[in-house]
Amino acid sequence: MDDLQDQMSTPQQDNGAESRLMHEQDWALTPLSIPSTGQNTLSEHTFAGHTHVVCFSEHDASLITMLSAFLGDGLRAGDNCIVVATPSHHEHLEQHLQATGFDLAQAVATGTYIPLDAATTMARFLVDGQPDSTRFIEVIGPLIEQATQGGRRVRIFGEMVALLWAQGKQAAAIRLEEFWNALGQRYTFSLFCAYPLQDFDGRKHEAAFTHICQLHSQLVPPTSYTQLTEQERLRTFTLLQQKANTLQVKITESQAAQERLRALAAIVESSDDAILSKTLSGIITSWNSAAQRIYGYTAQEMIGAHVTRIFPPDQYEEFEQIMAKIRLGEPVDHFETRRVRKDGQELLVSVTISPIKDENGVIFGASTIARDITEQRRLEAKSQRLFASNLIGIFVADETGRLLETNQAFLDLVGYTQDEWQAEAPLAMTSPSFLASFLRPLIQSAHAGNGSSDPQETILLHKSGKALPILMALTCIEHTQTCIGFVLDISERKALEQRKDIFIGMASHELKTPVTSLKGFLGLVQRLLSQKEFSQQGNEKILQYLARMDAQIEKLTKLINDLLDVSMMQAGQLIYREEQVEVDTLVREIVENVQETTQTHRLLVQGETRTAVFGDPDRLGQVLINLLQNAIKYSPNANTVLIHLDATEEQVQIRVQDFGLGISKEHHQKIFERFYRVTDQEEKTYPGMGIGLTISQEIIKRHGGRFWVESERNKGAIFSLSLPLIQRESQVLSQEEERERMKQPNAE
Repeated sequence: MDDLQDQMSTPQQDNGAESRLMHEQDWALTPLSIPSTGQNTLSEHTFAGHTHVVCFSEHDASLITMLSAFLGDGLRAGDNCIVVATPSHHEHLEQHLQATGFDLAQAVATGTYIPLDAATTMARFLVDGQPDSTRFIEVIGPLIEQATQGGRRVRIFGEMVALLWAQGKQAAAIRLEEFWNALGQRYTFSLFCAYPLQDFDGRKHEAAFTHICQLHSQLVPPTSYTQLTEQERLRTFTLLQQKANTLQVKITESQAAQERLRALAAIVESSDDAILSKTLSGIITSWNSAAQRIYGYTAQEMIGAHVTRIFPPDQYEEFEQIMAKIRLGEPVDHFETRRVRKDGQELLVSVTISPIKDENGVIFGASTIARDITEQRRLEAKSQRLFASNLIGIFVADETGRLLETNQAFLDLVGYTQDEWQAEAPLAMTSPSFLASFLRPLIQSAHAGNGSSDPQETILLHKSGKALPILMALTCIEHTQTCIGFVLDISERKALEQRKDIFIGMASHELKTPVTSLKGFLGLVQRLLSQKEFSQQGNEKILQYLARMDAQIEKLTKLINDLLDVSMMQAGQLIYREEQVEVDTLVREIVENVQETTQTHRLLVQGETRTAVFGDPDRLGQVLINLLQNAIKYSPNANTVLIHLDATEEQVQIRVQDFGLGISKEHHQKIFERFYRVTDQEEKTYPGMGIGLTISQEIIKRHGGRFWVESERNKGAIFSLSLPLIQRESQVLSQEEERERMKQPNAE
């Protein structure tokens, strides 16, 4: 029984055979003999051994006739008959058998005739709507085993496969046929299955039909075929072959047409343009999803409605004018007009309308493709207003940098009239050097990026030959190879910056002289008051005040020096002296000096470089002091500042790390700009002019190094600088290194 169950659990299939059977009709079936008398022959066939017969009946009457003959012959021959059928078929079959003289009540009583309800019996071995092999054996096996006792032959009619097929469970029906075949390897019985022929719908069920025939040993043709004479059968067979060939051609053509229609439907449905069709009278017959999006009406609302539903009332005549052209076979291309959405909003659309013809070329409707250009026209009008304004210079250029169009503000900027510009000015601005060095790379950058460039400063030649400093930005125009440029005259800003730099220089010199004198006098007073002879009351208090004044003057002096450095830096006159600088010695000196000025933080040096750089020790010290003072100032709730030293074969790196407020990423580049200070309403405001980092960056840059920051808000900051090393061959050893070398035994 286990072997039988294993056979039922594995469908018996011939891979590749199904396709061959479909096309060659090479079925492994033994057709029942059909004599020329035209009588049903199922009763005349002798069933020997196990047989599995299938019939595709045209109607119930023919099925009952064949089934009555199949079972009647069995009853007369002393066979036991098991009938698994629907109540309707049981009723008609019993009437037919009783009419031919069979006492079914006696047959049922003796177990010769066993009627079973198909649905009830099948329900006993279904699991989740599918036949289960184990349960099938448990339900059907004992029935057959009992019926075969005493060596009796058994005939079975099974209608359960037909019920599964009618429920749309074709795979389950085929599975049940396989279970019957597996059971036939254990028991000997003749099984008769029947399917309504109308349940097999052409090519849709062709493969399944072939598979069912393959699972049966014999096939009973429909009754109408058995009633024909031999000559009529030949004519019918030949005619069926001709019809089959014709049908196959039509099916192929229909499939190709359906494929084209599906592709066209997919294109229509996925289009961003509204696509609709209508009759010549204007009744809408199709409406795609883009039409719903653009006009606001669903397909259910519009199909069957008149197309003028989306027309403004004052444009109803437009419909008649358009359809008059369509009736003449004339398309309407890219016609710009107005339409109305469901919510009453008016749209600007560009429509293309074409006639629809039948296979005979007769026009019976029209298709419309409409594109919403409302936003496009609004942007064009807005751009035109901007282009025509004198707020900013604007030009349009192609991808090579050739200027195609300019506005009046741009012409005023370069000093040309419109006629002069068209005649000669483009040559001045689009000179090879300007194109190669600025405009063309800017255009390429915009096209390669997000479609626009960042504002950049450059020089534009005025008609007079004067160099005009400008700020220029570009943005690409979608779906074209052109871009639009915006030009801002920054000559006034440049002049203002120059005046500011001159003012800072003058102010620094003017302030430095009296401050220096004041500091000198305060020194004299401080020395006099500190003498032993001076012992007036309040001496110590006066000394404290003087010390505080001196500290403030030191801060003022530093600020003035910083302002002077900024001014000299802008003019390119910042003074540097160049010498070999021992990095570790310089760092530790600066750290010791700054440590003496603070009681709140410990300054810890980690690592060493044992290297030297070439530069100005005072300027490099100025950078380190600025970084350390900033680290202390901006970490009020911390007590440690770390100074990391590291070196590679090519450079030395110094990092100053604090554990304070931190700096948001959007400020990382801006903090190195002149006078820039991080402003945050949630943070405490600290004194300073915002020029220390600017000066530090310039100093490091002049030394050939890099200067950067790594930080996040509330996570502290690390300011790092790197400087190129002196090549080892040319380094001069420090005195400490020299002493260490001389201590070695092999020292010369």
